[in-house]
Amino acid sequence: MAKGLEAELLIAKGSRIMLMANLWTEAGLVNRALGTIVDIVFEENGPPSLPTAVFVNFNTYEGVTVTNTKGIKVVPIGPIKQIWEGKNSEKCSRFQVPIWLAWAITVHKSQGLTLSKAKIDIGSKEFAAGLLFVTMSRVLALKDIYFKSLLLTDYNV
Repeated sequence: MAKGLEAELLIAKGSRIMLMANLWTEAGLVNRALGTIVDIVFEENGPPSLPTAVFVNFNTYEGVTVTNTKGIKVVPIGPIKQIWEGKNSEKCSRFQVPIWLAWAITVHKSQGLTLSKAKIDIGSKEFAAGLLFVTMSRVLALKDIYFKSLLLTDYNV
């Protein structure tokens, strides 16, 4: 991965994704915004190696959208180019759609997000202070949290 861009991106319609770049911060197209891929568009000529655009329905987005034929509001996300300095001060670059698959995310990636529901697998012990609090505070209501294999006796509750 380079500057948030994957070397290879294996996506499909219906994939849960996370945006990995700030594209339009005022409208909510920000790094870590979550959404679902509705459609993928490739150029007519040649093999489809890089999509021209990925149409995403974002959970929290306040800007302009396109409505598809099924009435779903989507935002086209095209490839971007990231440039950075590599080893020995050489210039490196990558051209890719700035998204990651996000069927599951780490607690650290969830910081700053508000989720409607969460399935949390914290393991058998909290390996960093406050990790359980950060995890639980991402969801608005306790009824919307499902704990997988959590033994509350491990936390002296």
